[in-house]
Order: sequence, then structure tokens, then C-alpha cells
Amino acid sequence: MLSYITYVQFANALLCLLLAAQFLFMASPRPWPKRILGLNFLLYAHQSILLISILHGQAGAFSLLRPLGAMWLGPLLYLYFCLVQKPDAILSWRDGLHFVFGALVIILLKNSPFLIGGIDLVIMASFILYFLLIALRMRQGKQSLQHLGTLASPAYRLLICLMLMALINIAAEIAVNQEIQTGVKLQDSVALFVAACTFLLLNIATLLAALQRSNWLEWMYQLGSQPEQKSLTEEEQQRAADIMQRFKQLVIKEQLYKQEFGITLPQAAKKLQLPARQLSTAINQLYGQSYSVYLNDQRINEAKRLLLAEPDMPVIEVMQQAGFSSKSNFNKEFLRVTGLSPSAFRQNNSQGQ
Repeated sequence: MLSYITYVQFANALLCLLLAAQFLFMASPRPWPKRILGLNFLLYAHQSILLISILHGQAGAFSLLRPLGAMWLGPLLYLYFCLVQKPDAILSWRDGLHFVFGALVIILLKNSPFLIGGIDLVIMASFILYFLLIALRMRQGKQSLQHLGTLASPAYRLLICLMLMALINIAAEIAVNQEIQTGVKLQDSVALFVAACTFLLLNIATLLAALQRSNWLEWMYQLGSQPEQKSLTEEEQQRAADIMQRFKQLVIKEQLYKQEFGITLPQAAKKLQLPARQLSTAINQLYGQSYSVYLNDQRINEAKRLLLAEPDMPVIEVMQQAGFSSKSNFNKEFLRVTGLSPSAFRQNNSQGQ
């Protein structure tokens, strides 16, 4: 059992490191939410690596780091929820108190021979406490995300998924502790192996969603680029129109929508030598939709053209040539724009010709 747990935890650590890099280093108008989520994955990787060391009896002086890191998992996830629900998505110095308190508790318990056995219970209590705090913040449902505009729906779906993952983590911790209480060694824990496999599947799904630019995660890169809720002056309208015209010409000239895995808003703004927020505001004001929706609309227009101009071209090839890397995303976006599947669109229009 030890070798199986080791392999799965190593895979979890690697996947979490990749996700941490994705969220920490990719540009975004308001980067703090994805940075906090990136730190969360980094901490999960840290926990997995230290668990492997503990299982093999090699943790040594670093044994304190795992309970300390575990005490920070709840606060990190809670702060992520707080940031997403804040219109400005900015941290304050008070937010750091969550981590100071957790560190003090673990250090005090670790240095007390009478209380050291209570570390696991304190960690469990921390998980449950922060889960309840998160649930309390989410009691208003999607209404607490109204400031996100069109990004509220994908953001809400991700928050619900993160809550479920936190609940799974609590259940796994309880199951592992119960096994240990009955005399089962950590190296032989079936509950630990099942929990590790569960998180491996969740991490794989998250990484695939990130690579495919799924709306479940893509909204974080658009956070802070929603339309301004104020009327523009005539001068601002003209400037926005000029930016939009330059952007359209760039999209057509370089076929940005066809680039593999797409092109981010900051990257497009850099090509135009503009601040990302200025480009996003112009698109939102004049097109009425976000940057990502605009590019997807161009991809759908290209797909519609190919479906009719090349009746023998397989739909999967149409998808790739139009700039989509995911079949599910292609079908979803095509249905959003046309109300039909790609095959039904081709069939209906070929019959009408």
C-alpha cells in the first residue's frame, strides 16, 4: 500500500505544481484571486511532498511544516472566496492574521508534550471552521457575485466545486484519523489511498480545464475587465471606437482566434501597445461582450463559413481550423451563437441551398 500511496501523492504534487504555476504567473487585470488559488495549489503540493517524506520516515526536522501548512489551507481557500466576492479583489493587512493565528497554535502545540497529541484535532477543527465560514459567505448564492456581471455564472460554479473539494478533504481527514485510532498505520491506510486517488482525478480535471481555457477557470483571467458602468464622453467614445477598430484589424490580420490555445487579453493589448484594461473596456462598451466572447464569436463565424464552403470537411477538422481546441467547448459555443449543433447547422443550410 505504501508504494501505491507514494506514486499517487507524487503525481498529485506534480499536478498541483503545474496548476500553481498556471495561476501564479499568467497575467490578469486583477491577479489576486488567481494568485491566492495558485498559492493554495502550491501548498497542496507542499503537503503531498512532505507526506511522502513522513511515510518513508525521512521528514526529520521538517515534520513541523506539514501541520503548519495544513493550518493554512483553510485560510487560503477562505481568502479566495473573499477576494472573488469583493468588487476590488484586493487583500488587506488584516487578512494575514488568519495565517499568524494558525502558525502560533501549531507552534504552541508542537512545543507542549501534553498537547502535541491534539494537533490533528486542531487541524480538523480548522478545516471545519473555515468550511463553515465559506458556507456562510455563500449563503446568498450567485447574488454575492453580481459585481462580476457575465462572469458571475462560471465563478459561482467554480466556488461550488471548491466547496465540494473542501468537504471531501474534511471527510478524508476524518476517515484517516479513524483508521489510525483503530491501530492502522498511516502507511497502510486505505482511506488515505482513496483520498489521494480522488484528489488525483480532481487535479487532472482541473489541469485539463486550465489547458482547454474552460469557462470554469477562464473567467479569472477576465476578472476586472468587465464593462464600466458609466457613460462615456464623446472623446472617450471616439477613443474606444479607434481602439476597437485597431483590435478588429489585428484579429483579422493575424487571425488571433486561430492561435493554439487562444491569446490572452494582456497579450492582445501588448500587440496594440495598450493597457489591457483599456482594450477590455473598449470591447465591452462597443461589442457588448467580453474579450473572450468576442474571439469565440469570430471562431464561430469561421466555423460557419467552413461548414458551408467545405461540405466534405469533417466537423472535427472544422473545429480545429476555426481555432477551438476542445470539442465540448466548440459545440457549446456553436449552440450559443446559432442555436444548433455544427452538424445540424450544415444540414439545415445545405438543404436550403
